[in-house]
Amino acid sequence: MASTSSFTIHSRFNRRMAIITWVVAAVILGSALWSGDERYAWAYPAAALIAFLAWAALWRPYVRVEHDGVRLRNVTHSVLVPWAALIHVETRYALTLFTPGRRFVAWSAPAPGRLTSMRVGRNEVNRESRLVGGDVRPSDMIGTDSGDAASVVREQWAARLKADSIPVGIAEQVQVTRHIDALVIGVSVALVAATVWALLMTG
Repeated sequence: MASTSSFTIHSRFNRRMAIITWVVAAVILGSALWSGDERYAWAYPAAALIAFLAWAALWRPYVRVEHDGVRLRNVTHSVLVPWAALIHVETRYALTLFTPGRRFVAWSAPAPGRLTSMRVGRNEVNRESRLVGGDVRPSDMIGTDSGDAASVVREQWAARLKADSIPVGIAEQVQVTRHIDALVIGVSVALVAATVWALLMTG
């Protein structure tokens, strides 16, 4: 049933950029190893930093529709927005979930640029038009990161409302849970420090 389905949405653009970034990091590392010059020792932690940030910022983030709500995994933290707390879904700059007095942006579902909007075309938003209930922005279009994520969230939200599985009128009392990814922050800081130290030692 739609009300119990689970979906995970990743950004196709971000994942392509992650692969490109990993290739760049590999080239930097390979060049340093090939040269054998100790003056390029800074390249080892720098390549590790670049590769790690590509994973943390481009590959790892997601939007996940779960039984209890919508989970946003961003770069340094994750948020679970319960269905009962959700009052609006927006895509102007990225998929954004609104609760009373707060909003939560999905790093993995950015709005498209102008070229992407032109490529996708307006004819692909008919289904989304019905869900949004009005004019549809390019960021709502199916085939874009923000549009695809918003479509899944809206469909699941609507299905749960139709099935009366979401309590209505208690959004202000429902707590949104937020968890800081201390490991990601700690590793990033450590790699930055290692890179700076290596630069100072070889400079």
